[in-house]
Amino acid sequence: MIPPAFGDAEGQPVACYDATAVPHSGSRMREVPALMADTLEEIRRDYFEARAGDPGAIVAVLVAPVRSEADLGLVFMAADGPLDGCGEASMFAAMLVLGSRPEVRLETGAGLIIARSSGEARITLTMPPGTSRVDVAEVSYEGKRLQVRTVTAGGNVFAAVSAAELELEVSAAGARALTEHGSALLGTLRAGPARPHMLLLTTPVTSARTTSAVVWGDAVLHMGPCGTGTCARCSLAVEDGDVVPGSRLAASTSSGVVYSSFQRASQCSPGGRGAVPIRTRGAAPRRGTGPGLGLPPP
Repeated sequence: MIPPAFGDAEGQPVACYDATAVPHSGSRMREVPALMADTLEEIRRDYFEARAGDPGAIVAVLVAPVRSEADLGLVFMAADGPLDGCGEASMFAAMLVLGSRPEVRLETGAGLIIARSSGEARITLTMPPGTSRVDVAEVSYEGKRLQVRTVTAGGNVFAAVSAAELELEVSAAGARALTEHGSALLGTLRAGPARPHMLLLTTPVTSARTTSAVVWGDAVLHMGPCGTGTCARCSLAVEDGDVVPGSRLAASTSSGVVYSSFQRASQCSPGGRGAVPIRTRGAAPRRGTGPGLGLPPP
């Protein structure tokens, strides 16, 4: 197995391992994590235990693709096991393999990601087409009636809740409260029918800009723009009429980091239920000091 590479995607630790030499018999990419369980567990132990990697990191694992039109397959690992998707880890993997290619096609369990360099050290991902469907439910939590909206993006299922409804502030100063209350709420929601992977704590959209926080895993808080979370927030903004289909939504932080996302106007409408391509654009993660990936040149 070729040595891994390490990086940081605007505060989100990421890593990338190359397991393309390990054969699998998957007929769909969704089958690959189970078929490569031993290899993925070896990678998980190497990064999170042997190398004492950040427990909040997400590891992109390059594997042999299933579809002929894909350049590489891509699966994701977190400290507690396989993850269905990650925009930042996808950007990191794309940065490592793009080279002089105009684009690279990465096959994931959710579908094909098309990655292109956007210049100025930025990567644009065209995410797998998903649905613009937003399911709404009321949930009782700590004496409050919360409106919880469920939306899928890039393989991840998000439960979106207004931070204001929880009396929380999306800021560095409020990080502890966001983690504690967000983790407790996510645990409650996971016991329900929606079974979300992640909690998206939202703030209002003003002039096509917003901030948010994502809680996932074992009390992991991500305050930076989340790749799939930005896509999910875009779907919600279109549903609410805060942005029109085809226009961009910018997700930013107090430090000025910005990811942007948009849905194609011709294939998206508020309340729509068809397949919707969403693009997200962000800074290419900084490459770490690891030996990197020995992938063949394009």
